[in-house]
Amino acid sequence: MNCSKTQLYRLCIVLLTGFFYLCPVQAQNTIINAAEVAKKLTTYTGKALFFEQDLVVMIAKSGQSRNILRELEAKADNHQLRTRFFVLKAAVLYYQDVKPDDNVVKEHRASSPAKAEILALYVKAMNEAYLSGDERLIAKTSLAYGQVCLVLKELELAVTYTMNGVELNEKLGIENSPYDYMVVGEIFFKIREYDECVKNSLKAFQLWKPQKGLGDTIRMMFTSNTTALGYHRQQQYDSAFVWYRTSLTIATALKNDVWKGIISGNMGQIYYEQKKYDTALSLFKTDYTLSKEGKLFDNAANSIQWAARTQLRLGNTATALQYLREAFHLLEQTPEMFYLRNTYYAAVDVFKTMAVYDSAFYYNAKYASLNDSLERVIALSGVAVSKARANAEKSRYSIQALIKEKEKQLLQRNILITAIVLLGIVGFLAITRQRLKAKLQMERMQQEQQRMEQEIASAKEQLTMFTENIVEKTNLIEKLEEQVKGSSISSEQQLLITELSQQTILTEDDWIKFKSLFEKIYPSFFQKIKENSADITVAEQRMAALIKLQLTSKQMAAMLGISVDSVHKTRQRLRQRLQLNSETNLDEFIAGI
Repeated sequence: MNCSKTQLYRLCIVLLTGFFYLCPVQAQNTIINAAEVAKKLTTYTGKALFFEQDLVVMIAKSGQSRNILRELEAKADNHQLRTRFFVLKAAVLYYQDVKPDDNVVKEHRASSPAKAEILALYVKAMNEAYLSGDERLIAKTSLAYGQVCLVLKELELAVTYTMNGVELNEKLGIENSPYDYMVVGEIFFKIREYDECVKNSLKAFQLWKPQKGLGDTIRMMFTSNTTALGYHRQQQYDSAFVWYRTSLTIATALKNDVWKGIISGNMGQIYYEQKKYDTALSLFKTDYTLSKEGKLFDNAANSIQWAARTQLRLGNTATALQYLREAFHLLEQTPEMFYLRNTYYAAVDVFKTMAVYDSAFYYNAKYASLNDSLERVIALSGVAVSKARANAEKSRYSIQALIKEKEKQLLQRNILITAIVLLGIVGFLAITRQRLKAKLQMERMQQEQQRMEQEIASAKEQLTMFTENIVEKTNLIEKLEEQVKGSSISSEQQLLITELSQQTILTEDDWIKFKSLFEKIYPSFFQKIKENSADITVAEQRMAALIKLQLTSKQMAAMLGISVDSVHKTRQRLRQRLQLNSETNLDEFIAGI
């Protein structure tokens, strides 16, 4: 992908919002309407966003964005879809405000005219997400909100919602993306949690390292610089230099002069702290020149104020004052409060050295006031405070949901009372009729119960007779066999024994009849035994039923037409099928089913 320096820089500005790719997506010529957008919102299954990224561009460039969004809002008939709609609308507004097809890069979103509306849309999106009760949606919306707040320089909100989204994903067992780790690393740097900054930035870098896309390479440049900053602030200079050089190597390969300047300026601060002023001054000038050429005036101002401090240390007071004035001039074009605080501090140093104490006192007061304000923001953006704020918000949304439910119940109650007052007589008749119907239904239920009891009693009786008949046949065969034992058997006697033996065998028809009677007495027996062992065989089910009837092994053998030894083997297979240990009595276990 062949992109200009401006486009490369633009990516680093808008990366944190997650709205666009490296180069602007060309609007398609196809006509898009609210119905098509609604379909895309409800069917999109991507992990990173709520919609395809080119959808934002298509709407923004359609010339009908207001109409499409108005119609789409009317179609959003549930909390999930409304959440997606508000995020989409915020993305369209952001795209239109940034104007990525311009040659001018609008990196300062803090003063954006669309900022208030974008933030208000995310408040609505969060409200809908919480009302949906869908924790995945809440996590995704929180991350998107936090990332936008970081770019819009709303640090407190950025920490609150980003951390809320990350922790919700962890709770749900959803792995956060390298993009999420990159943003979290940046946020931790801003609130001075440098260990966490390094940990999350390194994680993002390693996850992007195997990727081959240009956007991933630029993100690696960004995260390696953030990693270096984390080490830098902990005065681990060797590690900081390793990662600054990694970032600088990527910036050089990309021919991205702006970032080469930024990284050089960051390295210059380490040399300044090490009192290597000549090396530091060269790097600060490089940063100043490249940032100014790239219209990154606030960063250029910060570099030149560092150069002013360095000139002061080298004894060049006049040059230091000249650099200081240039820094204030650049910050008038693109104000940045943290860099302005640095410049106030440098001004105090310069004027004290010049013995111009009125000016030194003036800038010291400016520095103290701005520093207190910025430190207050950082204090309020701490992890503990942000977690408390997130928990408070969850509680607030829960209370809102309860209030709405209460109001709904009160409305239902009032409607019911009004209906009773207006339709009292009709209501009385309806109640009387309902009571009569209930009485008739109760009588029918009692009759049905009596019928069922009679059927069960009849089934018990038939099952008993069936079993006794089998037992009697078994006894008859045993007696006959006993009588002919030891004597020669005539063919007629042998035929009789065979016939009687066949009558005792439980055939398939016998089993169907037996099972029908058995299920009337023990309606859930076979269902429960299958729950214990889904793959139990029919033979094992028959054995379980006969055990339930407390028949002897000999009686079971006669009923099933098998030997007593086969009965024992079938019992053993049944025990194994039910996974009973040696201490569990099979008869007692089945009796309890």
